[in-house]
Amino acid sequence: MARRKEHTHEQIRQMAIAAVVKHLQYDNIHSLSLRKVAAEIGYVPSTLINIFGSYQYLLLAVSEHTLIKLSAALQGFTEQAPILNIQNMAKAYSVFALQHKSCFRLVFELSMPNEQPLPANHSALVKSLFALVESQLRLCIADISVQKVELMSRVLWGGIHGLTCLALDGKLFVTHSDLQAMLCSHVQGYIAGIGINREFV
Repeated sequence: MARRKEHTHEQIRQMAIAAVVKHLQYDNIHSLSLRKVAAEIGYVPSTLINIFGSYQYLLLAVSEHTLIKLSAALQGFTEQAPILNIQNMAKAYSVFALQHKSCFRLVFELSMPNEQPLPANHSALVKSLFALVESQLRLCIADISVQKVELMSRVLWGGIHGLTCLALDGKLFVTHSDLQAMLCSHVQGYIAGIGINREFV
């Protein structure tokens, strides 16, 4: 058992997050507990409560860690035509999800206790992901309003997320290459539809 002052709070925080991520590489969140995480890093559960506030907030920290990694995976797709950039983001999104299944699921399955809103930094991470898509949509339709581009980015990405989640659950009955082709088809079809239906914007 580690001594009380062996690590700083920040070090323990990162150790706990890493322990959860490691567990989720091989198993799901339902087989984990605060006690198991504490034992894995050599501390008692009360230490983690002191740092995170609750087990739920530890999982929220893991969710934020996952969103940061996901954001990094989607960065850099700005060198080609906007539609190709969005397609590449969609492909990267699905690859990340398939490589980090349990962590990815945690982001979307985690709920706050007593219907509390997500912390501001967590919401900002989600918004920053949509901003990547919004910037490309603005290049497709230069005169689009802020409200419309926000709506469109969520509709477009909702389809990408849906296809990805179906693939995670084995419900698409397709290969990885088929999934990527379907994602590209969705992006192409949605943006083509917007171009035709100009009254929408």
